[in-house]
Amino acid sequence: MGPPLPPAFSLIGPLGHPHKLPEKPPRIVVELFQDLCCPFSRKMHTTLQEVVPAYEASHPGAIQWLYCNVIQPWHPQSAVMHEACMAVAAVKPEAVWKFCSAVYDQQENFFDDKVRSKSANTLHDELCTIAAEATGIPKSDLGAQLALKSGGGNAGCQITQLVKWYTKMHRVRGVHVTPTVFVNGTEAPQVGSGWSAAEWKDFLDPMLGPAS
Repeated sequence: MGPPLPPAFSLIGPLGHPHKLPEKPPRIVVELFQDLCCPFSRKMHTTLQEVVPAYEASHPGAIQWLYCNVIQPWHPQSAVMHEACMAVAAVKPEAVWKFCSAVYDQQENFFDDKVRSKSANTLHDELCTIAAEATGIPKSDLGAQLALKSGGGNAGCQITQLVKWYTKMHRVRGVHVTPTVFVNGTEAPQVGSGWSAAEWKDFLDPMLGPAS
């Protein structure tokens, strides 16, 4: 029968809204492959907090922004961080972008030298605290998503299948470094993590044409 397939397209919009088919096709689809433990992803995220709302105001519906969790295995804590992100998405999808912003604000607390002696349970608890403070989601609701299933072994948690789907998604697209950006299905290696809002505008405006 083959491996299970996602019941729906699972990427999240950077404005926090779960992906859904728009009423009319967007002119540009921007896919953001980012790692919550990556300083370069943090730089891009910070700038996009200004860029995305500006385009929603000037060109409503013209750009579809999609976010993909990328777990970088050389940072073991990255898996735990993105499990928490997916737990937020499972409970309150519209809160994902706000959660990511809150984690990036405290990102250095999750760098290798700060977490080496911490357990996954401790990191989950810290991340659930951040999520609760930033989004209002009760820690218990997130904890239920992250708790190990009964049966022992490698049963995982409620989020484990999402981890597998997201990982397969970026692997089949050939994503290695973060952040990586795709525009209309094609990798855009010229997009830099340190781009300013003006550089994003110079990049996107020629594809959009005049504001509607």
